[in-house]
Formats: sequence, C-alpha cells, structure tokens
Amino acid sequence: MFVHRKTEKIRDEYTCQICGSHDNVEGHHIIDHQFSGAATVDNIISLCHACHRSVYNGKLNLFKF
Repeated sequence: MFVHRKTEKIRDEYTCQICGSHDNVEGHHIIDHQFSGAATVDNIISLCHACHRSVYNGKLNLFKF
C-alpha cells in the first residue's frame, strides 16, 4: 500500500524514531527508492531533520541502530 505523506508520521505519533524529538519530523525511506524501496508504510520511518541529515551524511545507520 502506497502512503500519503502523513501516514507514517501519524503512525509514529510525529516522533523521531531515533531520538524521540517532535521537531521537524520528516519521512525517510528505509530502503531508498533508487534501490526499489517503495513508498509504503513498512518502508518509511519518521525522523527529525537532524537525524534525517545524519542518516544521509553516513553518521547514522538505520540497519545497525
């Protein structure tokens, strides 16, 4: 099931799933869409902007977290 932008945020109660922040929560593909990661509830996690940036910069690895 493809999701609306807010579906995972509602599921995660607008809370970053790494640090628990409620500020600037964004959706992040666990498996990136360039690697066939679908926009499904099971493949999107809610992260605050800081944690999202850390994932993209290679400072956080969701698979080891």
